[in-house]
Amino acid sequence: MADNYLIAIATYRRPAGLQRLLDSLEVAIASTNLNVDIVVVDNDAEESGRSVAATHPIGATYVVEPEPGISAARNRALDHFGDQYRAVIFVDDDEWVQPEWLAALTTFATQSQADVVVGPVVSAFLQPAPEWVVRGGFFTGRAHATGDRLRHAPTHNTLLVRDMWVRAGSPRFDPSFSKTGGEDTDFFYGISLSGAVMLFCAEAVVHEEVPPDRQTLQWVRRRAIREGANETRVLRKHHDSLLAALGRAVRSAIYGIVFLPVEFARRRGIQARPYFSLFYAYGQFAGLFNYQVEGYTRTG
Repeated sequence: MADNYLIAIATYRRPAGLQRLLDSLEVAIASTNLNVDIVVVDNDAEESGRSVAATHPIGATYVVEPEPGISAARNRALDHFGDQYRAVIFVDDDEWVQPEWLAALTTFATQSQADVVVGPVVSAFLQPAPEWVVRGGFFTGRAHATGDRLRHAPTHNTLLVRDMWVRAGSPRFDPSFSKTGGEDTDFFYGISLSGAVMLFCAEAVVHEEVPPDRQTLQWVRRRAIREGANETRVLRKHHDSLLAALGRAVRSAIYGIVFLPVEFARRRGIQARPYFSLFYAYGQFAGLFNYQVEGYTRTG
């Protein structure tokens, strides 16, 4: 069991992205001596990912989860997380991994004895990004050093040790977050309350495509509000104190209000950190009144 890992992928109508991810995983797995299984959960009842996943030489297990929602897809992956595995690793279908990614992630997890390990996600623009996106530092992740302790964890480049998951009660992803996102924040926040140590590994790099329809201030603003509201929802769900979170929200709001005009005065234009901080704080406060922003609503 020590060297057995499960890689869990949730996909929805991104066959090209899924192909790219599986191709990169094939290279990463081949460079290790690990026993790795892959489960691809297609959240499309029309099985748009079957032609890629079921025929790829990597030999992934392909299953369909017809119930709409990211939580349902991730929970279907957890159905495969048996006691033969040391850990499950979550990656997304709009990402691809570096050749040394798997070795870096698993080696650090073993050496640090962390319960959860998170790697960086580097944004990739397949077409030249608008000048304001580059100048403002939008889609640039917050810098962490290897070994940094984290308060939150996502599911787009994250390893979860099975023993910790079991000690936490084998939690599932909450379907009430399916349309808004934040199901990963809720999931790992609950695990952290059970005493999990969550650490960062800077060497375990994945890349994430940023499509043109996300390269707008409206999309950034909406995401900031949604994530802020989700954080408040998570804290309320777990009956945690909101005072510290609201204190951070006040500081974030003040930071945004002060530094947005400062950056304009310095002729640097809109900068990502104060812009995101301001609207993230707005979302945190709005979450007190059960305000939600749907980020995964389907049409058609």
